[in-house]
Amino acid sequence: MTASFDWATFERELTDALEAAIRSALLAHRDEQFYAAALGGIYREERGVISRPSLGMNSVEALNQHPLEEQPDVRWSMFDWDHLDDDWLAEAQRWEEALTAEACRERTSHWESTFQRYLMMLVRVCREVRTRLRTSGVVGPEFLVLVIDDEHHELLVRHVLTPSEVGRHFPELDVRAAEVARVAALPESERAAYFVSRLGSFSGPIDSEAAEEALRLLGQAAAPGLVARLGVEGQAWQAAKLLGEIGLADNSVTQALDTALTRLGGADQAWTARALAFLGRLDLVVDKIGRLPDDVVVTAICAPYTSFRVAPLPLNYRPLEEALERWPEAIADELKPGRGYCEISADEAAEATRGLTSRYDVVRRHAALCLEALQEQDR
Repeated sequence: MTASFDWATFERELTDALEAAIRSALLAHRDEQFYAAALGGIYREERGVISRPSLGMNSVEALNQHPLEEQPDVRWSMFDWDHLDDDWLAEAQRWEEALTAEACRERTSHWESTFQRYLMMLVRVCREVRTRLRTSGVVGPEFLVLVIDDEHHELLVRHVLTPSEVGRHFPELDVRAAEVARVAALPESERAAYFVSRLGSFSGPIDSEAAEEALRLLGQAAAPGLVARLGVEGQAWQAAKLLGEIGLADNSVTQALDTALTRLGGADQAWTARALAFLGRLDLVVDKIGRLPDDVVVTAICAPYTSFRVAPLPLNYRPLEEALERWPEAIADELKPGRGYCEISADEAAEATRGLTSRYDVVRRHAALCLEALQEQDR
């Protein structure tokens, strides 16, 4: 598909098909009181396929079949609903292929903008269908038509519903917004301490994932709280990972990581070793060969070449090639295809090109795939 992708026709067909599918379900289940329909389950791969959404519908009767304590979670969990329809859109495969081709015809930024345009189109579709159904008297004002997506949940809910409807049906979003505003007004050091306290939390207005992102943005201000967390067994791994991703390579951070390295165990120890590698202090890990498990040393050596490489040092295969003399099988397993390789910049292409002539298969394969990905980015 070229730049002539027909967005207008796509939106019109989606709107008409969604209205028809909801009307049909309501007619087929007249004895149920439906409270929502939703488009969701949109599978996508960056620079790859973008799927059509599934259609879900749920009724008060179906919701009441679940234990009372489960109902708040089930209410907006589309794949726990009674009525799911993957075939509501005619010629779905043709539209998926056309949309994917449109998204993939240029660089990653075009794929991202195309996907965002797709989401906003689905928002308009849902709003239009809800208006049609209400205007014709098929449903009442409380019946919702939503776009549900885990990654963009709040954004889509706020675009589909009015502010008063958000407060009534998704009150947790307003609670979260108030908490975000409160924390944003705190001094930087207090903000950092707050976000560190939220690490590992999967409930409340700000969860662990949001806290991680906030700490990355805070940078240096996050260091004291993260360093202190290195002393908490079972939680140190997350602090080490963030310190490595942020790229805080000052002495206080590297000394704290070095001290924690031999004191910790399991995932805490492994991520502390990786963090030191991310910060250019692999020497502190290598110095402890014999005192650390071999797998911890190997995972640190390999870390700068994996997809976890967030704040990278320039690509350099020399340490990897030296380590392959000692741990060829373990490193080959750690960097086998499918594990996820780092992305390189144009400035690193020369080292990757040198890697193509390495005596080691692992390095040659890694270099070839990194260069291939770099070429894809430039298309």
